[in-house]
Amino acid sequence: MIEFHVTYASKDEAAEIAREAVEMRLAACVNLLGEVRSIYRWENAVEDESEILAVFKTSQEKAGELADFLEVSHPYDTPAIIRHGNVSANADYARWIEEETKIA
Repeated sequence: MIEFHVTYASKDEAAEIAREAVEMRLAACVNLLGEVRSIYRWENAVEDESEILAVFKTSQEKAGELADFLEVSHPYDTPAIIRHGNVSANADYARWIEEETKIA
């Protein structure tokens, strides 16, 4: 199982992209963890913003396609798309992830 952690400006924006990824079977599940506080440097200024953290769960097979989709669909100029490879999960859940990302 592979996870991608991605931040978005709003709940609606995150939910729209999450739903599309699941409908396309690029992700089996997306958790919208709610508001996080992000502090970062951008264009020579320190920014302090609220963002929504989304956790996309997918199979090894679909990880590349999901990464491409997240990059293209994200509205930020430089989105944070963090990939966590080979994440452990219980066997039934891992099997479910594999099944839900296969072509129906």
